[in-house]
Amino acid sequence: MWQHCASGDPLVPCYFIFGDSLADNGNNNRLQTLAKVDYSPYGVDFPDGPSGRFCNGLTVVDVIAEILGFHSYIPPFAAAREADILHGVNYASGAAGIRDETGQELGERICMNMQLQNHNKTVQSLIGMLGNDSALRNLNKCLYSVGMGNNDYLNNYFLPQYFPTSHEYTLEEYTQLLIDQYSQQLRSLYELGARKLVVFGLGKIGCVPGAIDTYGTNGSACVELLNNASQLFNSKLLPVIDQLNDDLPDAKIIYINNYKIGEDSTFLGRYWGFYSCYVSLCLYLFRLLKM
Repeated sequence: MWQHCASGDPLVPCYFIFGDSLADNGNNNRLQTLAKVDYSPYGVDFPDGPSGRFCNGLTVVDVIAEILGFHSYIPPFAAAREADILHGVNYASGAAGIRDETGQELGERICMNMQLQNHNKTVQSLIGMLGNDSALRNLNKCLYSVGMGNNDYLNNYFLPQYFPTSHEYTLEEYTQLLIDQYSQQLRSLYELGARKLVVFGLGKIGCVPGAIDTYGTNGSACVELLNNASQLFNSKLLPVIDQLNDDLPDAKIIYINNYKIGEDSTFLGRYWGFYSCYVSLCLYLFRLLKM
């Protein structure tokens, strides 16, 4: 059941979401891709069952929408009606990345550049509904969250059997390419009216159960090579956020330290008695079925 942390009108008029599987709420359902989850056991704790969310219940952006005081979930772009877009749209897509080719080994996905194109369509629709000045004033007041980059490592650079990037660039060079492109994408979002942005840094991608199973850990809890890539990306992203705040008038961009949140969650999980915070039940079952 949708629980409100605030009564009355939402704290912002609309909420627009860009990202990957951590935020996707159904945009991949109609795509030809392995990266879709509109079936059980996904959604086992979600009121309407499987919805296309890559989890058992709510995503982080669902919780943010609830905290902001919205009366329903922000709809996926693939299913949003004209009346819905006044309150925001979710453009996120599982397997998507900053780079256009990221995730293509899994099939169709909606990369960040395409998500921006979809948002431009939404902006044009809002201008048609509200008029140019009113629409832009409204867009300036909205909240925007962006979380990209995980798949540019997991489903690109560290998959040399599918992508040439690790042969063409060092990790440092590749990360800088990602950051440069990401910076331009965030500037494009600003040009479409975004002023209040939340940018999520990369989490501990080396602790994802699939990554542990694929790469092994050499006795560590996680795949350190992948976690090092996350930290390198984050270290380059932070000064970009500062620069964008300096360069773009009225921009208020904040950075969310997902890596630190992951470390804290691991500690708390062990405190509350979880045996392993990195290995999923599904992975245990998968290994069992292969025996």
